[in-house]
Amino acid sequence: MQTFYKRFSVITGFLLLLLLLAANALVMRHQLAIQLQRQDWVSHTRQVLFQLTRIESLLIDAETGQRGFLYTGDPKYLAPYQYAISRIDPQIDELRRLTADNPDQQARIFELRRLTHAKLDELQQTISLYQAGKPDDAKKLVLSDVGLVYMKQIRSQIDQMNQAEDSLEAVRSAQYRQSVGFMAASIYLATGLAALGLIALAWYILREMELREQHAREIREREEWFRVTLTSIGDAVIATDRHGKVTFLNPVAETLTGVSHADAQGRDIRDVFPIFNEMTLQPVADPVGKVVSLGRVVGLANHTVLKSVNGVLTPIEDSAAPIRDDQEQLIGVVLVFRDVTQERKAQDLLRKTEKLAAAARLSATVAHEINNPLEAVVNLIYIAKAAPGAPPAVVEQLSQAERELDRVAHMTRQTLGFYRESTLPEMIEVPSLIQSVLTLYSNKFKVKNIKVMLDVDDCPRILGVPGELKQVVSNLISNAVDAVNPNGTIRVATQSIDDGAGSGIRIVVEDDGPGVSDEHVDRIFEPFFTTKKEVGTGLGLWLTREIVERHGGTVLVRSREADGVARGASFTIHLPVNANGRNDAHEVA
Repeated sequence: MQTFYKRFSVITGFLLLLLLLAANALVMRHQLAIQLQRQDWVSHTRQVLFQLTRIESLLIDAETGQRGFLYTGDPKYLAPYQYAISRIDPQIDELRRLTADNPDQQARIFELRRLTHAKLDELQQTISLYQAGKPDDAKKLVLSDVGLVYMKQIRSQIDQMNQAEDSLEAVRSAQYRQSVGFMAASIYLATGLAALGLIALAWYILREMELREQHAREIREREEWFRVTLTSIGDAVIATDRHGKVTFLNPVAETLTGVSHADAQGRDIRDVFPIFNEMTLQPVADPVGKVVSLGRVVGLANHTVLKSVNGVLTPIEDSAAPIRDDQEQLIGVVLVFRDVTQERKAQDLLRKTEKLAAAARLSATVAHEINNPLEAVVNLIYIAKAAPGAPPAVVEQLSQAERELDRVAHMTRQTLGFYRESTLPEMIEVPSLIQSVLTLYSNKFKVKNIKVMLDVDDCPRILGVPGELKQVVSNLISNAVDAVNPNGTIRVATQSIDDGAGSGIRIVVEDDGPGVSDEHVDRIFEPFFTTKKEVGTGLGLWLTREIVERHGGTVLVRSREADGVARGASFTIHLPVNANGRNDAHEVA
């Protein structure tokens, strides 16, 4: 029974509160309607006053335009006049509409329209006289004070109407203030009722706070689960907000960057995650900035290294992706990367394997090249020994032998220089490097009667490893020699370029062989892929691309065509010029 009374009391009190609120709402609605009606009448009166002021202003503008025209004769001064005569009647019509409930004002408007038209006719007459070449007559009409009389009468009418409207405004403003008083009383009553409602609302809020805290505990538990999951991932993970400020590092990322999670919090990603090109050590574009600007997943640039706080450079690979909320709005970026040191070691092993293969080919080439000179030396020495008294002919033959020996020595130096390369970058004259490679292959050119077209521009020096770049050019020349038929042509060209992103050098090696088929173009730089089944290892072009990319460049291949028929292959290498590319070598060192 007690429970029943409690419920009955709550329901009764709630119904009474609803009845009071409903009654107060009706009273406030009625008072608000009255207030709005009276406010509208006050606004209506002010609109009438504004229209009267506007009409007078238009007449003044018309008179000003007329005087400016009569004074200067320049038609542009008639613009205010023409605007005024186009707006006077609409303004008077609007005034007539606003005062349709006031017979006295309607009568004054009729007289105001008549005087206004008379004034405008007077202005038009003076303008017409001036335009007809009678400025004196126009001036005489102005000095007759007819227009002044009209303006005085117009102002008188406007003043009478203003006085009538001011009286109406005073009455209506008083009524409006009275309605505001009634409205205030209704608001006070509503405030009291709202206070009762706030008590109930406070209880509801306390209950909701308890539910929200329970929900927050569930969210914290899920966040902890995600944190443990990210911490357990084998790859390094860094999360940032949409401004590039670090919000999270897992232990792997802490190890690679040398920065703890606590120290990284709130810092710019470029301070915590400084990355550079592995070859040039120039800063690499910030992947977080790319994701924010593009709004999609982006991969890190090839041959990227991460510099830890203690200066250790670690080669890394992977990507950055946007973090979005349930409204698909970007709220942050997540970087996932890994240490690829072991992969790089495997690549280095492959490069060494290719060098060994290249060494075998070059050794065979050198053996072939020195065979004929050695035979000539043996024969000449034999003749020299057999000739008594060393006649002039013998001296000449010995001189020939000396030249042949010089040739052998030169080739030997070229071959040895190819392998005793420096592992440190230095300033390189690209044309000289190309010339040395062509000299090395000169006898192969003679054997196949290959015509070599050399088109070398004056190019700036670049920073790189000479032996590696020599190997790049050698690989391309060797492939071209194998590709062309006897009496074929190989073209080697260099050019200095500037594509807006920085200056560089373009190296082009072209041949007139069978070219590269479409099915092989996409695979030609893959390791162990070769079309020369008998002699090819499939590592030359792959190694060529690796070396070029480590120097910050690119290598492209295409088939040349003429009259719709393949006419050989064209390899194009772009290498960037270091900022110090035009300095002397000792300055770079």
